[in-house]
Amino acid sequence: MKTSEIWNLFVHHNGGWDKVGCTKKDLYNSLATGRRGVDDLDANTTLTFLQSKLDIDPEFFYAYMVDEESRLTHLFWADGASRFDYKFFGDSLAFDSTYKTNRCQMPLVVLIGSNNHGMTCVFGFALIQNETAETYTWVLQKFLECMKDKLPETILMDGCRSMNKAIEDLMPSVVHRTCSWHVLNNAIKHVHEEGFVGELRNLIKRYYSVDEFDLRWNKMLLDYNAENNEWAKALYSLRHQWADTHLCGSYFGGSTATNRCESMNAFLKRFLDEKLPLWRALQHCDHGLATLRYGELGKHAADKLSTPVLKRTSMSEIEEQFASIYTRNMFLEVRNQITRSEKYNVVQHHKLKASDICTIEKYLSKNHPKCKVTFKRIEKEMSCDCYWLETKGIPCRHVFTAMKHLHLSDIPRNIIKNRWLKECKDIYLSSPDAQRRFVNPDMISSKRYGGINSQANLFLYYCKKITQSSTKGNGVDVNFVG
Repeated sequence: MKTSEIWNLFVHHNGGWDKVGCTKKDLYNSLATGRRGVDDLDANTTLTFLQSKLDIDPEFFYAYMVDEESRLTHLFWADGASRFDYKFFGDSLAFDSTYKTNRCQMPLVVLIGSNNHGMTCVFGFALIQNETAETYTWVLQKFLECMKDKLPETILMDGCRSMNKAIEDLMPSVVHRTCSWHVLNNAIKHVHEEGFVGELRNLIKRYYSVDEFDLRWNKMLLDYNAENNEWAKALYSLRHQWADTHLCGSYFGGSTATNRCESMNAFLKRFLDEKLPLWRALQHCDHGLATLRYGELGKHAADKLSTPVLKRTSMSEIEEQFASIYTRNMFLEVRNQITRSEKYNVVQHHKLKASDICTIEKYLSKNHPKCKVTFKRIEKEMSCDCYWLETKGIPCRHVFTAMKHLHLSDIPRNIIKNRWLKECKDIYLSSPDAQRRFVNPDMISSKRYGGINSQANLFLYYCKKITQSSTKGNGVDVNFVG
């Protein structure tokens, strides 16, 4: 709360500014002195602040690490709403570090994903002493402990070698992708040939067969005199971490770059400052998180109270079904694919005993690759060999083309993704049999107050600080490792 707001409350409570008992300047000076006293106990104050959050959020989690001199080095925390979100949207994880967010100059790591509206959601925060592989291993260990050892399916990272090693050591089964922006930025530094970056961008973002990818890669090196470039050789050896050809079928939250992380870092810096003591940096992270969740609540309310205007495409029944179950943002993505399907035709149809196989071709486009869509009649399931559904999370235009050809009036069950449902948080998949059951009502309540608990935490924190602060607490020294 701003000092001017505190002053206005005093004036209102006492019936006038002349009855407050002090001047506005006295209030400013008193609060500044109090904050300086608290700042002197930064480490203990931070841990006290985190402990106080457990009183109103039982699902709150935090962990810290100290060195041999009992100085705080690493800190990880996540509230109940973040843990709740990870249950539903933890299929893809992205994290990145940002700097100059606190007076101790400790890098802030934000672990994020995307929710059912396609918006950013935060799974946790960490403040770290350095960016070694050991440090990132600690962060990931605490993250998994917090999330009850639930692994993400994919991780998007910025290309940091230490981060990469930590992921490979701790999560060897998880598919991880290097941010395309970092790959292209490094290409500018290591290959000084005009046009090389554009060719590399095509190899990153377009889907080719493995053989065609290799042919195009070798041609690119030859065209730009990079056959003996050591950086290019190293990049090729890691192609399974950056090329869509080799990552096809893995969902990364609809992103190939850590732009979601960069946007999140820019958003948080509106609330953070390098002059802030550590406990206030945590408090400001709370404010940023509350603002983010407020935007999500607005989207959720809009989906509850209104229905998207239907375009009445060539598949109006299917369009209406998706509009009724998907969030507005994701429905618009699906409708775009339905619209694009009008440019495609079925050129071959093989009817087998239990399935149909349709070969799809773009109208009047000989160079466009053909795709095969398979429909299993008994299971009511449909798949496409372009792997758009698995990679992007929504059905592709080829699937809708085949649905029209086969005169399907209902959506095949497997192309409906629970993570995009309007009410996805009311259910979760608890077994391989995909049984539906309701989540714990306490967890739903936790999410509902997630957007406003920052101020409650702050109030409780100040109540606890009424008692005299000691210079030692929790066995942790008041100093930080710089």
